[in-house]
Amino acid sequence: MMTTDQLRKLEVAKRRALWALAKLQPGNPVAEKVLVELDEIDQALDGLVTGRDLSSQELMAAVTTQYHNGIRLVVDDSIPEPWRQRFWAASVGSTRLAAGAYFLDFEKFVLTWQRELEHLKAHRSSRQHKCSK
Repeated sequence: MMTTDQLRKLEVAKRRALWALAKLQPGNPVAEKVLVELDEIDQALDGLVTGRDLSSQELMAAVTTQYHNGIRLVVDDSIPEPWRQRFWAASVGSTRLAAGAYFLDFEKFVLTWQRELEHLKAHRSSRQHKCSK
């Protein structure tokens, strides 16, 4: 069974790889090394955590929010894994309250995650197109 520490390390590695990939256009040969790393991370995550494939809507519906001095916060424990680790990896250095992260930051993370996955899909598609030539 995967520990929280293992999951955190994999999600931090995935976050760094996605940031590196974001700087590259699909088809760029430099992206291959990053894609291999992402393939290995995804393989390590496969079957170890449920809830990996939640849609944006399902994820947003799964979290609990609370208000603190009129500010909407996400209750950390309500974020399903591996999303909690993904959000924390993406939010390093962000301002938050002890009571929880700002809901708007979580919402931005979910929207950005979808764009990152689309970008990754374009890279993988470009890679497959090159292999089929």
